[in-house]
Amino acid sequence: MTTSFQVKSFNPVFSVKLAFLYLLSRLKVIHHFLPKEVREMLPTGWNNRMFWVAFKSGGRKYFYDYYSKFKHPESYKPKVAVQSQFQMAEEEIKFFYDNGYVGPFDLMSAEEIKDLKNYLVNSVINSDSKSFSFNAGDYEFETENNPATDILSVASDKPTDEAKKFFINDMNLFNRHLDQPRLIDLFKNPAITERCAQLLGPDLILWRTRVFEIPPHSEGTKIHQANTWLFENQKQSVVNPPNSDKLFQVTCWIALTDATVDNGCMVVIPGSHEEMYPTILGEKSGGSHNTVSGNYETNFDYPLDTAEIRPIEVKAGQFFIFCERVLHGSLDNKTDASRFAINGRITRTDTRLYNDEMLKESHRVKIYNIKKISLENWKAVLIRGKDSFGYNRLM
Repeated sequence: MTTSFQVKSFNPVFSVKLAFLYLLSRLKVIHHFLPKEVREMLPTGWNNRMFWVAFKSGGRKYFYDYYSKFKHPESYKPKVAVQSQFQMAEEEIKFFYDNGYVGPFDLMSAEEIKDLKNYLVNSVINSDSKSFSFNAGDYEFETENNPATDILSVASDKPTDEAKKFFINDMNLFNRHLDQPRLIDLFKNPAITERCAQLLGPDLILWRTRVFEIPPHSEGTKIHQANTWLFENQKQSVVNPPNSDKLFQVTCWIALTDATVDNGCMVVIPGSHEEMYPTILGEKSGGSHNTVSGNYETNFDYPLDTAEIRPIEVKAGQFFIFCERVLHGSLDNKTDASRFAINGRITRTDTRLYNDEMLKESHRVKIYNIKKISLENWKAVLIRGKDSFGYNRLM
């Protein structure tokens, strides 16, 4: 932790409030009788470890995502047999489990990826999403802070017009595969699906994509980790696997331009995926968009100063696979050109995405100060095998 980071002060009122709410969250039989305002405060997706860390710290420390430890498989043999050109050796799979990523692998020629990048920049990024999970007009910005309804009381200030514009533009980069079949075909490429299947199993769905741009001479992405995306509303997980301790999801990261140390390639901390780490909440940062809790500075409760931060340089047209549990981010872009990439989150068909309340009523992303998000047009995409569970809406 740097000396400039000022940890938020201990708040005993928070601990008392959290203890009461956590107790209520366990008493599910009475939830139906509670006022809606109270139900919305309950940390129903937390476990005991998450509660204890936040309670003991008086709100200074909390888990950004669902707490769990990572379990390695008994064998590192591929879960499916694939064509020889996509075959991964047991050593590669073990490398993935030990380090949290594997690759890069070849996907497209330089000409093909350049054409795809130009298409995304000119025809997708600069156009409005028609089938985006956070549809324009189907959400509302939080207009006032109400710490009483926020478990962690970390909601950022009332969003400015500049912040609203930033978030709308940022959301437009998500899930463009839902209105761009070319992107679905991209993630159905056997170079991707056959390698992911060897890690996850034969039946795979794509549930989220995002285009990334790091503009010239701009900051990279803050170190973070994720697993079940509980951080979006800080109460319930978006991704609900049969067992969150085991590998159920990977992210495929495709370089649309060369990704280098100079222009902001991704970095990971090998081995950090073995456990989910809490976030230390600091004082207000002054409104940076690159924080995980509104306008509050955060640090992970992890020895970042002494950790091995490993850059992953990838040529345009290549991709690598990583587990979102691994602490990861990206370097600053020190060059005169943008660095572009697109990723896709791929999970098994036995994983439930969003819950009934989020799908039928609305979703809330507290770090963006956005509520009443309609998921009406959101669907997952079967990219390999079959769906024997029927847990998710599919395209």
